[in-house]
Amino acid sequence: MSRQIGRFPQTASSRCRQRGVITTFTGVLILVLLTLMMFFAMRVGVFEQRVSANESRQKLAFHAAESGIEHAKEFFLGNTILIASDAPDLLPNGTDGWLAETNEKRWQQCSEAGLDLLNGSGSHPCFGEAIPQERANVYYYVAPETIEPGVAVADRSRDVPVGTTGILPGTTEKVTVEALLCVLELDPDEDIPVQGCSTDRDIADGSYYMITLLARGEADCQGEADADPCFAEALVSEQVSNFGATAGGNSPDVPLTTKSSFPPSGTAEVVPNPNAGGVGVPISVWMNKNSSCGGSEINPSSGSWSTCEMHEWYGIDIKPDDMACPDSNCSCLEDESISYTHAGFDRLGIDLVEDTNFPCDLFEFYFGVPRANYEVVKSYAKLIADCDSLDENSFGIYWVTGSSCFINSGATIGSKDNPVLLVSAASLTRLNGGAKFYGVIFVTDVEKPEAELQSLGTNTVYGSVINDGLLGAYQGTFQVVWADDVSEKAANSDGLGSVPGGWSDFHQDWE
Repeated sequence: MSRQIGRFPQTASSRCRQRGVITTFTGVLILVLLTLMMFFAMRVGVFEQRVSANESRQKLAFHAAESGIEHAKEFFLGNTILIASDAPDLLPNGTDGWLAETNEKRWQQCSEAGLDLLNGSGSHPCFGEAIPQERANVYYYVAPETIEPGVAVADRSRDVPVGTTGILPGTTEKVTVEALLCVLELDPDEDIPVQGCSTDRDIADGSYYMITLLARGEADCQGEADADPCFAEALVSEQVSNFGATAGGNSPDVPLTTKSSFPPSGTAEVVPNPNAGGVGVPISVWMNKNSSCGGSEINPSSGSWSTCEMHEWYGIDIKPDDMACPDSNCSCLEDESISYTHAGFDRLGIDLVEDTNFPCDLFEFYFGVPRANYEVVKSYAKLIADCDSLDENSFGIYWVTGSSCFINSGATIGSKDNPVLLVSAASLTRLNGGAKFYGVIFVTDVEKPEAELQSLGTNTVYGSVINDGLLGAYQGTFQVVWADDVSEKAANSDGLGSVPGGWSDFHQDWE
């Protein structure tokens, strides 16, 4: 009996010890599981952090490439008239077209690059042309010899000088942009007018072209030198093509278009388009008489003005090559005028057209963009605060953003071959004595109410004037001489817009 009683404490103590082992084992197991979970969570976190960092670097590289594309657009927009021209001394200052065989040549044929264009691939921009069969018919951009004298074409830089490196934040991002030029071969009689690219200037004259911009953006770079490694890269391409400012609108085939009263006070002479109203039917002025949009009446007794045929104004049968008046004495004499006011006597001829259906939105009529959306036109023009910088070397589309546009006395703006489309949104646009302007002057009140056009002294516009504001006083003689080739060229060139479907971040052969 005593032995049995003595065994009970030992059994109870043994069971207590067994329960402690189980608790310890369970705790250790839980700690092991927690440790494994912690390691797994850390691994997932590190992986996600790496993915996030990679995505961030890739986005930085992509945005760098996109910035390069946008700056390259501005570079080419500022040189539209030079891009696809092979004419030497294209501008009065001697600047050559970029396809001219001179030291300023900036385009080289891909067929002369020594590449396997049909089957090859690589970093050369010629492989950026998506259609291998077209690669032999396009050009790639190279730095002109005037920048790198004596350097062979194959060794010259292919980078477009966009100047983006100084704009990108920090020093860990880089971008380079290269470019391809396709001079378009057009056949208006075909169902699809664009026949492709051509290097034959007899069939592709450079009037229409397409540029493929190839941007290589890099991020997480270890230095600014080209040889320094970068750990993220993005390749982006976009195609842009030239188009006219009036691509979606209409260009009036008359020297003077006005939505306000005509004529202004002062002296004016207008040389008409001899066939604007049909063969042999001249039109000098197209005027607003649409009552629904503030139509105005002709007041022929306002000032002294006249219109006459071109040979009468020049005094010679053949128009000068540069269109300029050869002796500064060109004028419309009373007995040679079609319409005039002289010494209080008026004669209104068929060349003055008062239109009851005159467009209320003259801006939309000309540009194809409603005046409320004028920023669209402004976006592809060269923005200037005033007109002081304009001279004979100016060309393309300019938009005046300041309060005034004064064309300097004695200045020559543009030229017959390279005219200017001047869109003045200033409160006051004034030509000062002796100024000669080649192209189209479009005065508009989309930004400044009561925008006004004035002339001080004898000034001549060779092309056309479109007044979407007020006609102010003329002190002296304001002359507008119709020039169909000048007006057409000024209106139908120098825009640069994206080609639908031309953006890509996938490249089959360009690496």
